[in-house]
Amino acid sequence: MKLVKILSLGLLSAGFAFAADAESNMPTAYDMCAMSLETAKSAIPANGVEAKLAAIEAEATLVDLKAAVEDDPMSEKSMNLAATCSLYVQIVKVEAETQALRNHIAENWEKRAATDRSIEAIQEQINQARSGKVNDLEAEKKKMKDQEAKLQAEMQQNQEKFKAEAAAQEAALKAAGEREADLQQKLEQEKAALEAEKKALAEERAKAEARQQEAMNKLNELQSKLIQVTKDARGIILSMSDILFDVNKATLKQDLKTSLAKVAGILSVYQQFNVSIEGNTDNTGSEEHNMKLSQQRADNVMNFLVEQGIDAGRLTAKGLGMSMPIADNSTKEGRQKNRRVDLVIQDKALQQQQSEASAAEPAADAPAANPEAAAPATEVPAAPAK
Repeated sequence: MKLVKILSLGLLSAGFAFAADAESNMPTAYDMCAMSLETAKSAIPANGVEAKLAAIEAEATLVDLKAAVEDDPMSEKSMNLAATCSLYVQIVKVEAETQALRNHIAENWEKRAATDRSIEAIQEQINQARSGKVNDLEAEKKKMKDQEAKLQAEMQQNQEKFKAEAAAQEAALKAAGEREADLQQKLEQEKAALEAEKKALAEERAKAEARQQEAMNKLNELQSKLIQVTKDARGIILSMSDILFDVNKATLKQDLKTSLAKVAGILSVYQQFNVSIEGNTDNTGSEEHNMKLSQQRADNVMNFLVEQGIDAGRLTAKGLGMSMPIADNSTKEGRQKNRRVDLVIQDKALQQQQSEASAAEPAADAPAANPEAAAPATEVPAAPAK
């Protein structure tokens, strides 16, 4: 079973890799399984009930495979469903061949019955000859004997041929039954493996969500006018106001360092969390200046967390400039909200499951930004910084 699965997954993976390199529209795992199933269905005899039932099961698996391939053709789920679909196709082929053999045996039995009826007719003619209904009795007897001998020889030959065919067909039926049982066993094992994987993923997600909720309860203690703690589909969001930075600079103020030190303490306890640090600005000033400033602020926050003992491999920093506003840039209050640094904290297990399921979608509850009304200007405060 493992060898079959490895070969199936290897062929599928090689097919996908070749398709990616060639940048061509090669058939997907769904397309290949669908074509194989149609070929197998075309060989099903009209009375092949078992083969038709297996085809229905294969079509149901094909629906799941299509959805999985649309999400991610290279995911383990897609590979497992492709292997399962292939097993179903093999079952359909075996059932179709088995029914075809049964039909052939029935035809041979009908031929034997026709031969027996022919012998009975000849024997009836012999009886008529003996009763005097045939003029040349002796000649007819000889003729009948010759015919009978010929028919006996043919019948003997047919019987031997039939026995040989029957033995071969029985052997073929036995082999087909063994193949069907083996395929069925493999299918059940695949189903059990998929169910176990689903259960393990659900348990892992529940633990990750519990960890994330527990961490959020602790992070809520940092909630203030300058630091907002929220949660969305991406994870826990710590949004820090630009007041915690020197004006128009990336330098971290002491209040921000104190809060970040507490965040680092929580991250040290929850080693399962990754953090994406995102710098944002309003729409005042040039795009190049805002992008550079937001990147510097994100980098400084990340560097401070690393100094507090957080593994750099768990952190990413990126400047978004004025591309991700959360408020209206045409008002002073809106621009102040947009000048921020966000810490997006997410459990690694949840992050991995989301990346495997589909590409991350933007938070649905984020309000749309109004058209930019203010003229471009450098991000400078109303009063000089001390």
